[in-house]
Amino acid sequence: MTVKVLRGDSTGELELSGTRSELLTLGRELRKGHGEIPLEKVSDPFPYNRSLSRMSVRRASGKVMISSSGDSESLDVRGGPEALALLADNIEGFASEADADDHLHVDHYPDHDYLAEGSGSVVVSIDGDPSMSS
Repeated sequence: MTVKVLRGDSTGELELSGTRSELLTLGRELRKGHGEIPLEKVSDPFPYNRSLSRMSVRRASGKVMISSSGDSESLDVRGGPEALALLADNIEGFASEADADDHLHVDHYPDHDYLAEGSGSVVVSIDGDPSMSS
């Protein structure tokens, strides 16, 4: 799996991208609730500042908290099994049904189903994957 995560240091903005099949695999990994997922490094992440090297998924209680500290090379995802499953459902549904140029915004708002207050925002996009095009 070669999912990429790019980070804008000044804004904390995160973009996660992969092929449809990679995003479906990521959903399965999120459901497991534990593990380190290596990420593909991007040599020129413009307009972002850098490319992260790993995603850490940990089971915790409650809603999902997504974070990446300023100098960390890791995207950290922590949450309860139900909340991680809802995040996985959203990513898998997006990977299965979205048009290639669509984006999925994972942003906290009051009474969010699965994201904790203070969680980072992530934009999910689909990389070209001719083997799964419709």
